[in-house]
Amino acid sequence: MKSILLLASLVAVCACTPLPDSERPIRTQSDVDRYNATVSNEGDKLVCDRERVVGSNFPKFVCMTNNQRERLARATVEDLQQLRNSLPSGE
Repeated sequence: MKSILLLASLVAVCACTPLPDSERPIRTQSDVDRYNATVSNEGDKLVCDRERVVGSNFPKFVCMTNNQRERLARATVEDLQQLRNSLPSGE
């Protein structure tokens, strides 16, 4: 019985231990600012927006690096061009 109580108290203490800054999830703009202060490359800095999710009243905090945003924008333009080229012309 003592071992069960000891184990339960150990689990409770470990669950309350805060994570180091490097392992904490980014949830606020201050977290973003703290992360960006540690990054020197402009492409690796985070940019976060609150986006509305379809079917939910709660906005979601979405973060991407500048490089990820540029890759996504390029991929979107390429996909649109492929779609436009695959459609029959209006002749």
